[in-house]
Amino acid sequence: MTEPRPNYGITRIDQPEKKNHGFYVRITHRGKGFQKYFPDKSLGGKPKALKAARAWRDSLLDKMPKYKQEAAAKKKRRIKQSGVVGVTHVVSKSSKGTVYEYWQAAWTDGDGRRRTAKFSISRYGDEKAADLAKKARRSGVRGKAPAPKRKS
Repeated sequence: MTEPRPNYGITRIDQPEKKNHGFYVRITHRGKGFQKYFPDKSLGGKPKALKAARAWRDSLLDKMPKYKQEAAAKKKRRIKQSGVVGVTHVVSKSSKGTVYEYWQAAWTDGDGRRRTAKFSISRYGDEKAADLAKKARRSGVRGKAPAPKRKS
């Protein structure tokens, strides 16, 4: 099995008011959830509870298909933040395997329809694409969003 990220599927639970401390393992595969709680107190402390949680998670992943194991091992990608609601950084992959990155603005128009505008990072550069998306979002919310210009 490929080694999963150290804390893949594992969450720390600390609720002092309920005297509840431990690790909670949650893994979902094909719509079915697998979960189990590992309390510090009954397992002899925080390090032992974490070790037990990882062992249970690893035994669960061993039974899953290779693609699920590889997904658990992949390093999580840091998502770029725009600081503006409705403006997101998107990375998509075409059916041919080409990766596209763009900033997308989304809003609801006056008729209640969802509208979007996408700005390519390869065409505009990261900073300009983000600025164009923010501007499109502001204009769209005000009701006068210009459609993004297309190259012919």
